[in-house]
Amino acid sequence: MKHLIKTAVLATTLAFAVPQAAHAQDEYPLKGAEWVEVTGVSLEDGGGLKYATWLAGEWRTRMDYAVEQGWIESYEIWSNSHAREGEPDMWLITRFENFQSNEEWEARNRQMRSFMQRNIQQLQAESGDRAKYRTVMGDLLIKRLVWRD
Repeated sequence: MKHLIKTAVLATTLAFAVPQAAHAQDEYPLKGAEWVEVTGVSLEDGGGLKYATWLAGEWRTRMDYAVEQGWIESYEIWSNSHAREGEPDMWLITRFENFQSNEEWEARNRQMRSFMQRNIQQLQAESGDRAKYRTVMGDLLIKRLVWRD
């Protein structure tokens, strides 16, 4: 009888423990944090100062405004100190939590153009002027993962 009681207690204990253990095994140990967009930029010889000046002025103003509006969390500029052939000279990094809807994307663009006092034609012309000394090589969209615990 003692053996039966011990077995029943053990079975009851395991019955409660197994679902919790199974649940813990079903949880992936990592979870998503912020999104990170990385833009690789190649600079023409002699174009570094001109591009850095643009980044420190126009680009920084836009990015600071986006942070103030809560559209992005932060932004950074990284330099590739030992760039090999075909690699970017620098990376522009933007961190954000969520994607906006198409309507929100359009509204933010209108708000940014108003803030910068530029229309679409002016912005396109300015981007074309920067193409003389920089080339956008491409973008990565990556998701930072953190420990679930």
